[in-house]
This record gives sequence, structure tokens and C-alpha cells, in this order.
Amino acid sequence: MAQPPQPVGDGDDDVPYPRKPAFLKFFSMERNADNIRVPPAFVAMHGDELTYDCRLVMPNGRSWSVLLLNIASGCHFRTGWAEFVCSNDIQHGDTLVFTLVGRGIFEVKRFSVGGMCPPRRDLRIPSDGDESDEPVSPDVDTSDDYEPSSEGDTDTDHDYESNHDALEDDDHPMFTVVLSNSHIRRTLEIPILFWRKHIRMSALKDEIYFTVDSTTWLIEVDHNEHKMWIKKGWKRFKNGNGLVEGVRCIFQLVDVKEVHFYITFAR
Repeated sequence: MAQPPQPVGDGDDDVPYPRKPAFLKFFSMERNADNIRVPPAFVAMHGDELTYDCRLVMPNGRSWSVLLLNIASGCHFRTGWAEFVCSNDIQHGDTLVFTLVGRGIFEVKRFSVGGMCPPRRDLRIPSDGDESDEPVSPDVDTSDDYEPSSEGDTDTDHDYESNHDALEDDDHPMFTVVLSNSHIRRTLEIPILFWRKHIRMSALKDEIYFTVDSTTWLIEVDHNEHKMWIKKGWKRFKNGNGLVEGVRCIFQLVDVKEVHFYITFAR
């Protein structure tokens, strides 16, 4: 089973991920189909950690060996780069973020044009039966025993604020919920009116994704005529983010097709 690499280095394993060296590149099919240049400033600062044989790792743990060649125009990922691009279906205009997590090891995150989160396919391990347990697998016993009342719509409950139809500056619909004791002990209900307005009902049978910063959780939902709730995945999401009663959660729908929410908290 593919596993994400563990950061390695000379005693700096405790450095928080956001503080590790990183650079950003905008992918051009015309210029970068066969190679892409590492910024000279990055090479100047971190050249000692760069190796001839590098490894590029996607969020789902899959990795590619790519040679880093120092030529007249600078350091370029070359041999193996085209295979990396093809295997991950990198598109013109995508933003790629390369984070140096170990000697010659880069974690790569791709953001589509206008997207706030990595595409769902970058998070899923595609081989049959090769799913990771962390953190994208739903827990199996979160809320199977939860039975919501059948009276009224979730959107009218006092726990949910009235901005579920609001649009942010980037036109992503959102809703906000202040966690109650019931949310902590049981599960989270999703405003069914929000879902009906912004998401196709056929997606109810699909898994959905919750992303906080650079971590994504796989969620499954259930519903009746009046309400919708998280059936699997809430326990792990709640514990992983240290959620307690009173925390305000802002859910922003960043991908309608694959039902992907980006979530921030106000504590």
C-alpha cells in the first residue's frame, strides 16, 4: 500500500510543514510539458538539499522519480517529468506547489485554475483495494445509530447561521454552523436546502471531501425527506481538528461536481 513519505533531514523533522522550503510554478503546456525549471533563488538557498535523482510525491502518496539536471538555463526537472505530468493529468494553467520535505523529496500539490483545493483525484489512491487509512478514510462507527427527527428542515435550526446562501468574493457558496453539544456527541447535520440549491441530489450516494488547510477527510452522508447528516467520517474529522462546543465552522463549497468543501474555524 502506498504511504506518504516521512520528512527526513538533519534534525529538522519537527519543523511545521508550512515552514518547510517551498516554491510555486504555473504550469504551461507549451513551456513545461517536458521540463520545468526550479527557481534560481530556491536553488541558491536550498541547493545542498537538492539531489540529481529527486522524488515527487502527490497527496495520495504516489511518487515519481524525476532527474534534476543543472544546465545552462538553470536547474530543471527533466527525465521523468513528462511521465509525472501525464500520470497526474496536469493541465495548462494549473498551479503547482513544491514543498521540500526531505533531501531530494518534494511533496507536490496541484490547484486547478480558480480552485482552492487539490482536485479529488490527487487525494485518492487509484489502485483497487489500496486506500490509505489516514486521513481520507471515513471512520466506520461515527453516526450509524444517529436518528434525526423528521420535523422541519435543518436550515431552520438555530445552530445554523443565515448565510448558507451567501457567496464569497470568489463566488463559492457557503454556510456556517456553530457546534452544539449534540454535534460533538452525535454528528453534524448539513443544511438540506443548501444542498438542494447548489449540489445535485444524485451526489448524495457519493463520498464528499472536507479539507482544512492541507489535510482532507473523506465523508459519507445520509438523509431522509427533511434532513441530511454525516453518516461516516465526522468522528475522525472532529477529533483531528480538536472541535468542541461553540466553535464556528465555515463551510465553503469549492467543487460542485466532486462535492468538495473547504472549511475554516473561528474559535
